Amino acid sequence: MATTGAATYDGFVRTSGDELWDRIGEAHRRFAALLSVTPGPTPIPGSDWTAGDASAHLLTVLRRYTRPDTAGAHAAEIEDLHGQPVSRNLDAIWQELHSLEEKLPRSADLHEPFPLHHAVTMDGAGALGNLIGEFVVHGWGVARGRGKQWRIGSRNAALALTAGMQASPAYVAPDAPGDLKLQIRTPQTRPWMLDYSDGVLTSRRAVRWETADVRIVGRTEPLLLNLYGRIGMARATAHGVTVLGGRRPWRIARVSRTFLTP
Repeated sequence: MATTGAATYDGFVRTSGDELWDRIGEAHRRFAALLSVTPGPTPIPGSDWTAGDASAHLLTVLRRYTRPDTAGAHAAEIEDLHGQPVSRNLDAIWQELHSLEEKLPRSADLHEPFPLHHAVTMDGAGALGNLIGEFVVHGWGVARGRGKQWRIGSRNAALALTAGMQASPAYVAPDAPGDLKLQIRTPQTRPWMLDYSDGVLTSRRAVRWETADVRIVGRTEPLLLNLYGRIGMARATAHGVTVLGGRRPWRIARVSRTFLTP
């Protein structure tokens, strides 16, 4: 299936290397603090994973950044790390983050492409925004398993969605049901369009007065959780996401069948 890439990050949200790395550092510290007091076998609600699996996953994600030759071995790596103490995974995560900051420093040109897994290439801001999303979303899952509150934060979610908008062409389902023109608006980002037509998905900044089949307006946190498959659209709606018209609003039913869960 053909896809086309997204425009660069600043069409969606403005940021800087300093902000991204500061937020990665904060998200990492919160994730590590939670995991350091969570038993590895703790189940994550709505998932087959445990807290230990979440720590192994974050380590494998970072290794895709720092060791591109390991891409594609994700499931096998998690299985290999399954019995490893969470503390060891957390130590390794810290080391990989240090290596990544040398490879993609605060002063890097965020428009430069950065290859990731699943045949995805983002710009630097998308790649770093993706890490924010990994830490806050998987932290949210582990916190639910502990019965604890976990704040994602609207700005963190907006930066993580930067990655989602850029990666979306690589996550089109092979049996996507048909054309869909989806506009996304949030208070923290510029209007964005996901335009799927004739087997091609274009992810781009929305043009003023442009028509869409469906317009989604809402908070970035529930949109991010929906993107990761953690909550459905019904629950996202209960947490501040609204389907606000469009030419064919009933096509909202196509969204879950058009995109694969990352």
